[in-house]
Amino acid sequence: MLRDSITNLKQKKNFSLLMVEDEIMVSKPMKKVLEYLCNDVVVADDGVQGWELYQQRPFSLVLTDLQMPNMNGAELIEKIRAVDQEKIIIVITAFREGKEYKKAQELGANFILKKPFSVQSVIEIFNTLDI
Repeated sequence: MLRDSITNLKQKKNFSLLMVEDEIMVSKPMKKVLEYLCNDVVVADDGVQGWELYQQRPFSLVLTDLQMPNMNGAELIEKIRAVDQEKIIIVITAFREGKEYKKAQELGANFILKKPFSVQSVIEIFNTLDI
């Protein structure tokens, strides 16, 4: 099942992903996995850097943490939604509640994954998308 999902996704590799994650212990291994699934992965260390990168070029989807320094994930989603209501946004978070979590839901995050999450859950989400 997982092998079929990966094969299906690898056939659609022509999508771009902006991952915004401040924890290097999460972003570094996750980037390696994502690069296996997608040809174009760009990593930002916080919401400010993520917003700057987002403005520089189009991305097929955005994967963002909620709790980050300088600009949190909910603020980043708000900025993205102000210019693009259709952008696919996946939130990763260690929390299931709190004001940032609720704000991410209200702003229209397409998917919310709770840390720790499996690679399979990310692959399943990617395979449901028209990217």
